[in-house]
Amino acid sequence: PGSEHNTMSLSSLRRATPQPALAVAARRFASFSPKDLEAYRGKIAADLTGLSAEARAALDKKAKLLEFNKADASYSSVTFPMAPKAGASKEVLAAYTDCMVAEQAWLDEKLSSAKAHLSKIMAAKGGSRLAAFADPECAQVMRYIAELEHDSGLAAKYDMVKWKTPVNVAVTGAAGAIGYALLFKIASGEMFGPDQPVNLSLLDLPDSMEKVKGVMMELNDCAFPLLAAVSGHSEPRAAFEGVDYACLVGASPRGPGMERKDLLLKNAEIFAAQGKALNAGAKGAKVVVVGNPANTNCLIGMMNAPDMPYENWTALTRLDQTRAEGMLAAKAGVSVNEVDRIVIWGNHSATQFPDISHATVGGKWAKEVVPDEWYKGTFIPEVAQRGAAIIKSRGASSAASAAQAAVFHMRDWSLGSMGKWNSMGVISNGSYGIGEDLVYSVPVVNYPGEFRRVGGISLDPYAAEMMEKTRKELIEERDAIKHLL
Repeated sequence: PGSEHNTMSLSSLRRATPQPALAVAARRFASFSPKDLEAYRGKIAADLTGLSAEARAALDKKAKLLEFNKADASYSSVTFPMAPKAGASKEVLAAYTDCMVAEQAWLDEKLSSAKAHLSKIMAAKGGSRLAAFADPECAQVMRYIAELEHDSGLAAKYDMVKWKTPVNVAVTGAAGAIGYALLFKIASGEMFGPDQPVNLSLLDLPDSMEKVKGVMMELNDCAFPLLAAVSGHSEPRAAFEGVDYACLVGASPRGPGMERKDLLLKNAEIFAAQGKALNAGAKGAKVVVVGNPANTNCLIGMMNAPDMPYENWTALTRLDQTRAEGMLAAKAGVSVNEVDRIVIWGNHSATQFPDISHATVGGKWAKEVVPDEWYKGTFIPEVAQRGAAIIKSRGASSAASAAQAAVFHMRDWSLGSMGKWNSMGVISNGSYGIGEDLVYSVPVVNYPGEFRRVGGISLDPYAAEMMEKTRKELIEERDAIKHLL
């Protein structure tokens, strides 16, 4: 195929060396003129819904950012735009991403419709594929499909990782067990998606930097395609500079003979400093606090970051949710995929309330599936004390499960939960009778970059009593460190 092939192509910028399948098709149907083929393309295109006029106009506007050779070039007339130049702005990179994604969807839709159209024609002509090769109309569709398949293949081969802007992610306590388990999940794409590159910023104490160095070596040794860069820091201000997401994992553990109040005060100093550093260097960052006591640590960090929206700070209670889902599924003898709408209310502590009042198991109301005595006498205390049980069994606290819960938390917050209820520790706003100014776990539905509290929830007297118990504990914790807020 030569100039004739290029004349028939969907775009002069799209064409690369023809694949063997396309070359065969082009030789086989060489008798059909470009004019005939374009006419048939129009017939196929007329059957497609395609992009709306408004969507196409928006893409045209974005395409003009991509510095085409022609002044009047647009997405409508030129697809597969040239890759942005090195150092291109975020606006240009985002426009390129949108155009490429729309192009792939457009190609896939046309290809699907063309194949369906071919099947329809062949059925009308007796269904013989051999006869179809001799039929001019079928031959035109086959040639059109061959070109679309080539173009779709080119789109799929574009390495999205090379031109999608990396997100900057900070992880504290990077040399610890949870941080270690978490970092490799982030670098592999489990947190932000299989086509989203990341820059990792690792923070730990100065005397742990040699261990951080070893973690960085391992991350590099994995050769993760999505890991664009990794750096290690011992100062929060440097680690948080320009980050989009922060996983605050590191916290001071409770030592022998240490009172809970002492633990709160020690961690208050850590999270106050980290809140100030994030406020100075990453005002738009989304933050999840994993280090315990997570709810109050989150409140401390939030109150020391006055320029950041409260909604950007969350505490991890997703681990309690996944624990509850696993236990309920095991009791009912079903997959965890059949368990939905478990709610974790309150503090990430022994006072938490794992609520199945709104949950379903296999499409049935959970309270009709499991007995009430098991729910109140076994399920609730076992979920609340699961962390202690794990320490007793393995001699160390939860690490892999905590890391996985943090992945689920951030993944749904950044990409959306597709209508699924999740539990997140968020700043209370007076809803559910909780009051204000507490980081309290509630049910939410996630949309890309945000969460919305689930409304219209009825609470029975037992639920209200359990929720009040955990609320009082959070008030006590807040009052213990009030001077640092």
